[in-house]
Amino acid sequence: MSQARLEIRRRVLANGIVLLGHSQPSSRAALLRVSIQSGARHDATTTAGRARLAGSMLRRGTARWNFESLSELTDANGMALTVDVGRHSTDVSIRCLVEDLPLATTIAREVVSRPTFPADQLERLRGEVLTGLREADHDTRAVADRVFRERAYPDGHPYARRVSGYVETVSAIEAPALAEFHAATFHPARTMIALAGGVDVAVGLDAVASAFADWDGRPPPPDVQLAPAPVPDELARIDRGLPGKSQSDIVLGRPSIPRTHPDYYALDLGNLILGRMGLNGRIGANVRERLGLAYYSYSDLEGGPGPGAWTARAGVNPANVERAIEAIADEIGRIVSQPVEPEEIADASSYLTGILPLALESSDGIARTMLSIETYDLGIDYVDRYPDIIRALTRDDVLRATRAYLDPARNIVAVTGPES
Repeated sequence: MSQARLEIRRRVLANGIVLLGHSQPSSRAALLRVSIQSGARHDATTTAGRARLAGSMLRRGTARWNFESLSELTDANGMALTVDVGRHSTDVSIRCLVEDLPLATTIAREVVSRPTFPADQLERLRGEVLTGLREADHDTRAVADRVFRERAYPDGHPYARRVSGYVETVSAIEAPALAEFHAATFHPARTMIALAGGVDVAVGLDAVASAFADWDGRPPPPDVQLAPAPVPDELARIDRGLPGKSQSDIVLGRPSIPRTHPDYYALDLGNLILGRMGLNGRIGANVRERLGLAYYSYSDLEGGPGPGAWTARAGVNPANVERAIEAIADEIGRIVSQPVEPEEIADASSYLTGILPLALESSDGIARTMLSIETYDLGIDYVDRYPDIIRALTRDDVLRATRAYLDPARNIVAVTGPES
């Protein structure tokens, strides 16, 4: 596969908004993605789920359009308007034809900066969210993740909470609280806008700038700090039973390092070998394929601005819980005690350098990549440098990183399954 290329045009508006653009001349469509650094990390323990509600309400009514008229407008012009709310950001995306970009930028500005949070729409949305939360509270996989986070992170830490919140918190959030949250956290200085597709970059960024340049440029409030999270001193086990269940789900892990840490690339490569590549790495090959203990098994390194978790996960027959935990620990012990095989690091490096060109084949992938580069200050030439960064990693680098941040004896283990 040929070297991926990403020519990014970057511009910063007077109010602090960062504009990023890349042109794909062969495309007839344009993709606009507005990313505001406002997410679940800005919730409090008592208001968990507020960011998700606020973001989901953005397209349900603005000062200019109500929910029905906005839906009719986007449908009539063949536009796809979506809102994604995560732990760190709220992203508003609009896909449209190139000639409709001026209208798309107007819609994006309206949705981002002038939502009205109508009470009737909030009640409809709340009902949908509460249904999902109640289902999650009876899902062994979701409960195991919730229990893990609550134990792995200190009380009040943004990573200890569920992004969607909880039945008791979501039930208590009203429209004025959403408006207050929006006013406090949606700010141009916390906003990045990525433009991709068949639009001329200079013309497209001019259109975006025209729509967003007069958004309030007041000084932004202080951001939420993501404090480090302590690594457990020993193995800590929490078991939760749910009635009527026949499967157990396991989450084993610990807080890890942020995306910007110098060891991130080596640890990410090690995690790929341990629990992601092929049949979900060594963990999948051993726990699921060789021993037949799990319906699924893999590991994951979150990567983000704070101490995101490293976890190994498995769904098993309740009779196999102890053996599965032991098998996962064995694989962690093996990767921290001896260098990975040369073939493994070669395959993992090829995989990581190969998925980047695939991500850049779509406008959405390009927009997300540009936003990630900006978020983590990776540099405009990051796509050019990335293959060399990965290929330079050695077996010793992986061993050093996994030894530093993984340990079979110092983890939180959350198990949810049938009531005993």
